[in-house]
Amino acid sequence: MKTVSKIIALTVTGALLGAGAIALNTQGLNAAQAQSASAKATVDSAKAAGKIGETAAGYLDAVNNQSLDAATKAAMKEINIARKALYTRLANEQNVKTEVVAALTGEKQVAKAGGGEYVLKSSGSWVKK
Repeated sequence: MKTVSKIIALTVTGALLGAGAIALNTQGLNAAQAQSASAKATVDSAKAAGKIGETAAGYLDAVNNQSLDAATKAAMKEINIARKALYTRLANEQNVKTEVVAALTGEKQVAKAGGGEYVLKSSGSWVKK
């Protein structure tokens, strides 16, 4: 299982670019941007404002269940859908559960979150980095 975890971690790490941007480039395929620039900009702004944070589960979420405007909700949803699609594809390739890939990626996203951004620890508590 450790070998599978390492392979998934390396694959996911290679697939994630920047602060939440997702791109996929496997087996000679062209990199496919899995989110729009406007969604990334909206989410980055919400992260900086402390409204959205990374979770240990590998997805974005509203910090402390804050109310989000429609554009921010839509951008967060777009990115989370793209992440799930990537996690599912990688999980299928590695013959593991999607949740395993998501959690491994979540650990990395939480670790690389910027100073002042919020992250949801696996304990369930939001922490400002």
